[in-house]
Amino acid sequence: MKSKSTAYILWFFLGLIGVHKFYLNKTGMGILYFFTCGIFFIGWFIDLFTLGSQVDTYNALFGRFGNANHNNNVNNIVVNVPHAVQKEQSSLSDQLHKLYDLKEKGILTEEEYNIQKSKVLS
Repeated sequence: MKSKSTAYILWFFLGLIGVHKFYLNKTGMGILYFFTCGIFFIGWFIDLFTLGSQVDTYNALFGRFGNANHNNNVNNIVVNVPHAVQKEQSSLSDQLHKLYDLKEKGILTEEEYNIQKSKVLS
């Protein structure tokens, strides 16, 4: 779980070189901020208003699913009930659609999207 206060402190003191983006595992954006001085101060300023929701999104994805490299040994029992299967497939497609929307909005990187997608599909 990431802290909003830590993210804002990093944003304030080191945000122009993208440290707050690295903190949220957004390496690509961190590198972009590093070489463009916070996308010429504009991206840095926008983060003032959006950083809280970025931390919430990170915590929702990784707080719930855990570390991407950590394998949880969970045994699932599947009961052959047609109604339950149909509901599970619907919920599966909803989860995949939500992940895709997060990727399209730039909240998830391609790598994060693929990791979460593989978890949903397994």
